[in-house]
Amino acid sequence: MFLTFDDGSSNSVTPKILKTLDENNVKATFFITGKTVENGGEKSRKLIKEEYSKGHAIANHSYSHDYKKLYPNRIVNLESFKEDFKKNDDILKSILGENFSTRVLRLPGGHMSWKGTDKLDVHLNESDRVSIDWNALNADAEGKKKNAQELVEHAKKTSKDKEMVVLLMHDTYGKEETAKALPEIIKYFKDNGYEFKTLG
Repeated sequence: MFLTFDDGSSNSVTPKILKTLDENNVKATFFITGKTVENGGEKSRKLIKEEYSKGHAIANHSYSHDYKKLYPNRIVNLESFKEDFKKNDDILKSILGENFSTRVLRLPGGHMSWKGTDKLDVHLNESDRVSIDWNALNADAEGKKKNAQELVEHAKKTSKDKEMVVLLMHDTYGKEETAKALPEIIKYFKDNGYEFKTLG
């Protein structure tokens, strides 16, 4: 069971997520978006340090999260991709130290959503990095806004009968209901015998 959170760190939601993870002695993977960090200032940077120091995994989710820049006409633009992810790598190093690096990244919208990923896959392979999507989600970024209980139910439904679950959630601004849903989501997977791991 891999809990993953995209688009943070945010000063409003990330602290609540971290508190719940602490209380349940569970580790997660945070896919960081550089622009969100810059907008959140020093507090957002401190949250990433806290995530890292507590043993959560830190991964790259691009600097801009800009579909038009990264995938014009829904096709991966490799040069834009390299530049955008490098910019985010530099931000993470500025927070966690020059020696920090992560092999793990997640494309905004997911690798599965775009055309022209062949060259990207070659580039990732050559640079010893891996793109990881998800196979379940709480749907906190899809369709109508959902309350915490609806998010829990969606997480259960999309992970049903899966031996390994990579659950997509978000810890950016406006995702308070995700923070509220998290204790029940963790309990559900614990009750069903899942072991929690990080993508690192």
